[in-house]
Amino acid sequence: MRCLCVSLLLLISPSGDGLPPAVAPAMAAPAQDPLPRWQLAAAFVKRDSAALRRFLAADVMIWPPAPDTARRGSTAIAYFVGLALKSDVSRSEFRPRTVAADGAYVIEDGVWSFTHRRVKVSARYDLRWRQTKGRWQVSFLKWDLFR
Repeated sequence: MRCLCVSLLLLISPSGDGLPPAVAPAMAAPAQDPLPRWQLAAAFVKRDSAALRRFLAADVMIWPPAPDTARRGSTAIAYFVGLALKSDVSRSEFRPRTVAADGAYVIEDGVWSFTHRRVKVSARYDLRWRQTKGRWQVSFLKWDLFR
């Protein structure tokens, strides 16, 4: 009976693995995860403005914590690249808690952590990825105050 239930679930699942097609690749094992979140974090640490610009969609919305305000497009890109260039972090990591498909987007939320000298801080983040021209880019990034 259990085998029958599992078989039925696999048959009714569009991708055969119990996940909608758009989510299945994003939720694959970390080695196969197509989302470049670790490359984005590494570009921030390296202060690599060219790489950061490649990871940000042209219409990206960056929403830092108050008192800063949300920015969109080229203003948002300049703001985020400026943050990276001014930072002096030795480690940056996005640790997603949930990843889900929403139409053309993959939405994740989790904890973004930084290490500056010997101090580690973290904040909750919301990130929206969109595949453009065969490459995943950030179309939305919001984070809380780092603590």
